[in-house]
Amino acid sequence: MIAQSAGDGRAAGRARPVDALVAEIGSTTTVLSAFAGLSGAGATPILVGQGVAPTSVEDGDVTVGVDAARADLEAQVGALASCVTLATSSAAGGLRMTVHGLTQRMTAMAAREAALGAGGVVEYQTAGRLRDGDLTKIVGARPNLILLAGGVEGGDYDTVLFNAARLAELPIRPIVVYGGNSAVSDEARALLERARFKVRVTANVYPGVDELDIVPARAAIHDAFEEHITQAPGMERIGAIVDGAILPTPGAVLIAAELLADVLGDLVVVDVGGATTDVHSVTDGSPEIAPLQTEPQPHSKRSVEGDLGTYVSAAHVIGMLAAGERPAAPPPALPRTPEEVAAALTLAHFAAVTAVQRHAGQLAHLYTPTGRQTVARGRDLTACRLLIGTGGALTRLPGGVATLVDARARNGGERLLPPKDARCELDRDYIFAACGALSAHFSAEAVVTLMRRSIGV
Repeated sequence: MIAQSAGDGRAAGRARPVDALVAEIGSTTTVLSAFAGLSGAGATPILVGQGVAPTSVEDGDVTVGVDAARADLEAQVGALASCVTLATSSAAGGLRMTVHGLTQRMTAMAAREAALGAGGVVEYQTAGRLRDGDLTKIVGARPNLILLAGGVEGGDYDTVLFNAARLAELPIRPIVVYGGNSAVSDEARALLERARFKVRVTANVYPGVDELDIVPARAAIHDAFEEHITQAPGMERIGAIVDGAILPTPGAVLIAAELLADVLGDLVVVDVGGATTDVHSVTDGSPEIAPLQTEPQPHSKRSVEGDLGTYVSAAHVIGMLAAGERPAAPPPALPRTPEEVAAALTLAHFAAVTAVQRHAGQLAHLYTPTGRQTVARGRDLTACRLLIGTGGALTRLPGGVATLVDARARNGGERLLPPKDARCELDRDYIFAACGALSAHFSAEAVVTLMRRSIGV
């Protein structure tokens, strides 16, 4: 547990009871949120307060930053009693992954969807048999996890076994999650374990043609991530301060989005960060577009844009802006002056709008001997009538709602964006990642109540 602070025994005796503390450990800052009213008959879930401190991974001990965030929190709300302590993390490089399947638009695509949905950053992806150059690129990607897929159930197994043998040649030993043809799962596991890999077997991510089954793989990746993160430099002690599973922060946000969509319907969550912009959508698309789809889509989808951010990626975003829109200088990580805030807002607006456009699919027109045929390619967001902004850039800078408004569809166009009358709200309490972690310990009703209060719906 996080060490009790706030002075002497008398102060501890007056400690305020709370149900949970959730630490969101980012690459630069750690946010600690305290919640009460999550359990018991007639309870009213509330956010008690939040503390913020620099993340201390690079100092060799993540608990230093977490304890500093607790000190900041208790300076605002008073001493807190011991309670359930949970964590999400995107520090220590986040969850770097490579994914490997049989065909680009089938098993490799399904493996990528599973990796992204779990909160991973896909550094490299292959389809077909691994070659020497692929092994070199895998080593260069420094993955924490490898997701190996291939073959529908009862289908091809030669390629996935060939790839398992090639992975066994690697000089590095990341955890391997096997999500391919189950007919050879034991053989693939044995082959990799003989090479001293840790292997987790999950359901086939692409069990049949046009059929995705990525939820079991997401769970296996979360388990593997927790094992990795507790061994990462600077993060070794994180297991000593938390009571539950440690989730990748983007994976926790998608869990939260899924819970909220169960109550409010199809939605999109946009998270603009300093380095990347994530877009999460929970939808099966509209009945009008469904017959036009050319490839299967998961019910819950995450995309990550590594070139869109307000700090680490600022120079790249500035380069994509029109000459008259570019700020004079990139903003710092925490903008303070009016000029810095204006620059950060410009970058956040461009990042959010561009990321939603990239996440969305579009209509395409094919010309056949029988005439023109319209098809839909990619993600259909036309049934999403709620857009939510989370993350520091959208929730702490002015103009977050206006940015989301500009991410909606306008009149005309082929892109399958949320409709122009979709409601736009902000995660004003900045708790979506925390709520994803809370959902494993408290009722969905309590967690959804917290999120609905944060977005004002």
